[in-house]
Amino acid sequence: MRTPPKGLTVPAAACCAVLLATACGGGGAQDGETGSTDRSADIEAALEEGGELTLWTWSTKFDDAVAAFEEEHPQVSVEVVNAGQSADQYTALQNAISAGENVPDLAMVEYFALPQLALSEQLEPVGDWGLDSLEPEFTASSWEQMSYGEGTYGLPNNTGPLVMIYNEQVFEDAGAEVPATWDEFAEAAELIQEDSGAHIASIDPGDAGGVDSLIWQGGGRPFQFEGESGTVDFTDEGTQRVTAYWSDLVERDLAASQPGWTDEWWRALGDGSLATWVTGAWALGNISNTLTDNAGDFRVAPAPVWDEAAPENAENGGSGFSVVRGSDDTALAMGFLEWFSTNEASLDAQVAAGSFPAQTSVLEDPDYLAAEYDYFGGQQANEVLVAASEGVADGWQYLPYQVYANSVFGDSVGPEIEEAGSIQDGVEAWGEELRSYGNEQGFQVD
Repeated sequence: MRTPPKGLTVPAAACCAVLLATACGGGGAQDGETGSTDRSADIEAALEEGGELTLWTWSTKFDDAVAAFEEEHPQVSVEVVNAGQSADQYTALQNAISAGENVPDLAMVEYFALPQLALSEQLEPVGDWGLDSLEPEFTASSWEQMSYGEGTYGLPNNTGPLVMIYNEQVFEDAGAEVPATWDEFAEAAELIQEDSGAHIASIDPGDAGGVDSLIWQGGGRPFQFEGESGTVDFTDEGTQRVTAYWSDLVERDLAASQPGWTDEWWRALGDGSLATWVTGAWALGNISNTLTDNAGDFRVAPAPVWDEAAPENAENGGSGFSVVRGSDDTALAMGFLEWFSTNEASLDAQVAAGSFPAQTSVLEDPDYLAAEYDYFGGQQANEVLVAASEGVADGWQYLPYQVYANSVFGDSVGPEIEEAGSIQDGVEAWGEELRSYGNEQGFQVD
């Protein structure tokens, strides 16, 4: 039986423009693989021979899975290294590859960073080793996010479909129903404010990923790229609907504009000053491990949708693992990647450590679906998470320089959120900066 998750950390985005140093010009990984090559015999031989591997990740939730691999493959030693969180790791990866020294065999890669790393030819396409045959074992959205152009550059690991964690008592005291739509969310916000002065939610002025997820769910598709050419356009109907909605909530003081993950923000969630947290499925472990005195206060519900007749969801966060070009033993690294990503002992260890998995075998497991969370009042919350994952809309793309894009989000969009201004003006200014930057780096961006 799979156990409920304990904790999972979401990394903050930061500037990593150094990755663009090799992104453009001359061939490029965007051409990717044109077919699949079965090299299972090479992988098996490498596993039997054994050797040493280095795995880069800033998360500790994979330690037990790595230990399980080493127990089954005693001839293989895997060193887990924290080379920095998120963009810090990607910068270190670029530096190691450029220097030709201390290159890891595998690395954790967030979905938003995958295009940038693939385009700069830092990752091995799994189709060259036949691992693209594993596609049916993962959710469609996670596989799509590990792919760029014609190639797939690793295997998915965890995902973050949007859900709503809400304070049940705050809603009951205000006489507010749990909202199924964003219109109902705004109505509940008014009732909650009238009752207690609390905000229904907060929007983070520095969190590009959070705003991107809301736009994704609202039908916006501002980033559209093929290879090194594309568009950045925040004027579509879906984007404008989302930005107008949240500008209105902030202007009416129904939603707060404050940075997330601070002590003040956690206290607001804990004391009911913030009634909900619309976030990725990974957050269940974070809130239960942080607000330990609030056991029983919160419940999990689907994120509100724009159209109940045609509901669509989005992702917020998530990552996979990739084999790094320059690995001393690519075959062995691919063998580890396959086992780590599909073996039941590995998946059980990861779920127990707090991962919301991308693997369909877990999401369809009756024991996993039936798991009850004492922290959430005995709720079978995984049922909500899995349904949220199944509803993720397709067609979303990240920029091939998204790491940089996230780092400058706060310069243009942040002030509009903080000052209750026009978030639409902010994202359009952000878009102008991203078009200019992309063209400066050698992309063709309209």
